Amino acid sequence: MKQKMLSFVTGAVAMLLISSTAVTALAASGAIRIEVSPIQVMVDGEVFQPKDVNGNEVMVFTYNGTTYAPLRALAEAYGLEVGYDAERHIATVNKPTQAQPTTTGTDYASFEKQWTVKEKPVTNYGSEKIFTATYSGDLSMSEFKAWWKSIDPADIKDCAERMAEELRRAVPGYTVTAYFSYGQYNLGTAFAESVWTGSNFDAAGAWIK
Repeated sequence: MKQKMLSFVTGAVAMLLISSTAVTALAASGAIRIEVSPIQVMVDGEVFQPKDVNGNEVMVFTYNGTTYAPLRALAEAYGLEVGYDAERHIATVNKPTQAQPTTTGTDYASFEKQWTVKEKPVTNYGSEKIFTATYSGDLSMSEFKAWWKSIDPADIKDCAERMAEELRRAVPGYTVTAYFSYGQYNLGTAFAESVWTGSNFDAAGAWIK
């Protein structure tokens, strides 16, 4: 799978949905304007929507028969590690190190520490606050899938809802919705109100098989 991805970033593209809308992009030199065709890319049957380091969506497009996509976002979708040597202007893509993961437990403490939780700065949903819980552990995609499948779905539900409830207690007077994800992949949501919690992780089942 990772070999296929590396072929993709060097020019081989599979399963592209081409749009007829042309947009204008700025060339690397910043000196010319080019007409490009935005496209969508399917990764493992899922629409791939790359984002930059600030969480903003980034366009994938074709120009003169070549497809251009953000290297970091695409590589990370395949569980690869991306680096950049600023002095030599070299981007690197490598397989993740094979060090033994530090935490693979299925208890609440092990589950909770796998995520970086952030509140969205503007939710505009009245008394609801929105949080993102992004996986930040050291498991590669294949390792993460194995870990996720090793946990009883009822335990995932309990752990995620407990996290949402703890967030709700930290923001009195608000209900909480927490969106869980691994990189670009949505896993599901957990909710917490004053007397009720709930969750839905059907999205995880679509790509963790």
